[in-house]
Amino acid sequence: MLFINLNSQQWVDDSCNKKASEIVNEAVEHLANLEQLMAVGMAKAALMLDDDCGCANLVMAAAAARTGSRKSKLEAINVGGLTSEEKVWHKMLTATLTGDSDTYLSSISDGLKETPDSPLLNWFNSAGDYNNYAKFAQDFPEHASAAYNMVAYGHANGEIGEKVDYDAAFKAIDKSRELHDGPNALDSKAEIAAMSGDFMKARQNQFGAFDYASFASPYQPKLVTYNRNVNKDEIVKNLQEAQKTVQEAILDRNIEEFKKYVTDDMQLVSGDSNLQDFYEFTDASFSRQSNINWNSFDLRDIEVDFSPDMTMAILTFYADGSYTQGDSEESVAYNTRASSVWIATADGWKTVHTNWAPYGGGSGIPKN
Repeated sequence: MLFINLNSQQWVDDSCNKKASEIVNEAVEHLANLEQLMAVGMAKAALMLDDDCGCANLVMAAAAARTGSRKSKLEAINVGGLTSEEKVWHKMLTATLTGDSDTYLSSISDGLKETPDSPLLNWFNSAGDYNNYAKFAQDFPEHASAAYNMVAYGHANGEIGEKVDYDAAFKAIDKSRELHDGPNALDSKAEIAAMSGDFMKARQNQFGAFDYASFASPYQPKLVTYNRNVNKDEIVKNLQEAQKTVQEAILDRNIEEFKKYVTDDMQLVSGDSNLQDFYEFTDASFSRQSNINWNSFDLRDIEVDFSPDMTMAILTFYADGSYTQGDSEESVAYNTRASSVWIATADGWKTVHTNWAPYGGGSGIPKN
């Protein structure tokens, strides 16, 4: 009974010594839960205890890029020293190098005929179907953390139960976390919370994933996205004011104020309301001679829309005003519609594109 219980904790009947085996099975657990950096770290730790631990080398090959070092990692493995399950995994990974899906699938099928109760091979066989993940969770409850994670997405996408069920999704994620203490389930819980529109909950859980290891964390970008969604109203207000301030700086030829809203990493490209060619708006643009004398210039109805990842904003708005040209006292009614593109940088939001066009019977600026 003790032997059966110990094996029930293992993902794979591996070729490693006892201590290394405990660690490498944790590596597989992290790999299944899409925590590849942690899986690689565990695999390297297993190799420190057993330099012939083939399963550890398989974990690192699986985590490596298909077009990167996976091929060399697989070639370095002593296939003769692998267990039957490990040999199946090695054959599967080798098939991924050429995209040979037939060999990949037949390897799983043949492996399951020999070892039908293998958690690892049954996990691979579950891929691509939410209902298969649910069955895996029932058949292998002690290895079901990653499966429950996928079941959660099945509920959130309406693929399980034929309707979107966020409550069921969160319950599945909680089951995942009961079985495995890792950051990916928190990342998933955050993503599903965002799908439901609860960005406060999304930010809270994403920070939990980020907090596992903050430096160069793969969970940092979404944390920023969720945080911006939480503060969306404030960002919108600030961008509306920034657009007005940029335009005032241009009209007043205040280059120092203008520079606060542009970045050296990307040149501002502008299309004026005279409908001539686009051009780069640079410092030299401030010294360009103009024979326009503005009586008034006001922006109104500024709408702000964001890219899904909240790294870019599109502003659409209208401008009303009037101007005289040269020595003429005749006032020209100015009326345009416009758009601008802003990007989020480490130094705040910066404008990179504007486009203006006459609107509603009004005039833009003169061509010369």
